[in-house]
Amino acid sequence: MLLFLLVPIIQVNAITAIIDGDLIKTSDNFDVYIVRQVPSTGSGQVEKYKRLILNPEIFNQYGHLKWGNIKIVSQTEMDEYIVSDLVRSVGDDKVYKLYPNGDMGEKRWIKTADDFSGFGYKINAIYEINSFEHNYYTEGTFLTIPISPTSPTSPTSPTTPTIPTSPTSRTSPTTLYVPADYTTIQSALDASISGDTISVSKGTYKENITINKGVKLIGESAGYVNLDGQGIGPTIIINGVDDFLIQKFTITSENQKAIYCKGADKTKGTIKNIYLKNSLWGIYAEDNCELTILNNIIYNNRSSDAKSGGGIFIKNNLSYSLVSEIRNNTIDDNNQGIYVENSAIKSLNNIISSNFGSAMSIGIYLNGGTVNNSYSNFWKNGQDLYGGAGTGDGGLFLDPKFVNVRERNYHLIWGSGDSISPCINTGHPSMDYNDGKLLTGVIYRNDMGAYGGPDNIGWE
Repeated sequence: MLLFLLVPIIQVNAITAIIDGDLIKTSDNFDVYIVRQVPSTGSGQVEKYKRLILNPEIFNQYGHLKWGNIKIVSQTEMDEYIVSDLVRSVGDDKVYKLYPNGDMGEKRWIKTADDFSGFGYKINAIYEINSFEHNYYTEGTFLTIPISPTSPTSPTSPTTPTIPTSPTSRTSPTTLYVPADYTTIQSALDASISGDTISVSKGTYKENITINKGVKLIGESAGYVNLDGQGIGPTIIINGVDDFLIQKFTITSENQKAIYCKGADKTKGTIKNIYLKNSLWGIYAEDNCELTILNNIIYNNRSSDAKSGGGIFIKNNLSYSLVSEIRNNTIDDNNQGIYVENSAIKSLNNIISSNFGSAMSIGIYLNGGTVNNSYSNFWKNGQDLYGGAGTGDGGLFLDPKFVNVRERNYHLIWGSGDSISPCINTGHPSMDYNDGKLLTGVIYRNDMGAYGGPDNIGWE
């Protein structure tokens, strides 16, 4: 049963007529349904379905659904609608049957067209759901009609029935604006196509989003666009994306991963100019993920008991022959700095400092794989390097001299003599990594940390 008691009191409208897409409930029950009305081909009748919205979290991920639009109906009117548990994701032909369990649920794929028809299901009863809701349900075993051993088997289709989808309204990339065009980031992602830019204005967005298209998700300003996963799950899940960008956000999810690259399918992209904080892991990537992690400030990521978690975890990418690049980041005050397990990474121009908490708090912890490390600074970690992770060329073990670490101001102190940060102009000497700051023809060499290198301009 839905626990809508946990959300603000619903303002309801007097019932006048029910149309396709309406939200309905009875006065004596908290369960809310969304209505589907589909003309039945050739009969002149209308097929009426209702789908239970499992909980307020799912409800809130659909920007067009409003609590004040829920209509109160009689039990007789409610009974006119057949319950449907059939869903598919937008743009996907796979049809699933849902099995609600309290405010959670399981989805089970109806594997073939013969199974679909054999169960007596109707195409008109299928609801489209967004990627957040699809990923919310656990995956159960697929559904198939048992075959009688005495009956000859007939060929089956390899997939669920082809269902007409709404024609794509455009093929050229554009920019979608949140909240001007879409009230939630996920609704903008659902409406996007690969190549789109999703521009997010300043504000706090309490969402758990999924990126499965090659989009650019860009905030207005890193310190003023807050994306909070609320400890429900990873704030951002990325999977099966050939080319994505996430830039200029503050991202957190208490005791959960802030950014999670699943790697179930090949995933490649860039994460830069992000504050990743107050989570279990800032970035957690496993298997078939190839990430470029640039100019991020990653701090205070650990479990509530301070015994696990950390800044960046790269896991099991060796078998895919991948190398993730971690460059010009400031990774401070986490349980672990960078944890590498059966993976290969390139670490360059980073400041890795004060990662301390449990007995295994390490700046870079290597547990199988390779770390190509150079021109990084290590300072006051529980242990700077472990498992064969070496310093490489240009490594330092000096106080980075941040402007004000207590206030999380990780700019480096400029000046002269002993007051200047040792991380200024001591990054990789190649011109490819120069800060790009020009003054009377002088080109400044790369600074270590989040404010150095050619990508340091993306913070504002």
